[in-house]
Amino acid sequence: MTAPRRVLCLCGSLRRVSSNRAALEAACQLAAAPLELVLHDTPGALPLFNPDDEVDPLPPSVLALREAVGAADALLIACPEYAHGVPGAFKNLLDWLVGSLEFPGKPVLLLNTAARGSHHAQEALAEILFTMSARLLAARPVPVALPGAGCTAAQVLASAERCAELHAALDLLAALPPRP
Repeated sequence: MTAPRRVLCLCGSLRRVSSNRAALEAACQLAAAPLELVLHDTPGALPLFNPDDEVDPLPPSVLALREAVGAADALLIACPEYAHGVPGAFKNLLDWLVGSLEFPGKPVLLLNTAARGSHHAQEALAEILFTMSARLLAARPVPVALPGAGCTAAQVLASAERCAELHAALDLLAALPPRP
């Protein structure tokens, strides 16, 4: 029997009803063994990053994030584009991981949920993750063409095309070798 692969899902949107969150929630429901997907709380719970605060004891929300990343075999990220860039709250989340021991070398797969592509933020996010020593599992984000804000997981799951796109992402994650 194959050991489970724990995948931490990180959403870059703070919206209560977000297509990025909907895609991750749908992926969680579609995932089958050996994958175990877990959606992390929104980046809005983190304090603003300040290197002066990166000392013990870390803020509890930062400690929880780092522990979740450390326990994960891989990360699945769905992040929107705001003004051609990565949303500030999500960049803040990543900033809290820069100095962590849990993140370097972590396999990461990106989802692009924008029907129109939104490549600016995706390229910026890939560059940030590369700089942070992530191991990107695909050269380009896996497209999941959702209509935009207000999409729900049920709507994603009702579309055979969107489910096929998510299954392509899940297949990449399932192909990861188990952690030593």
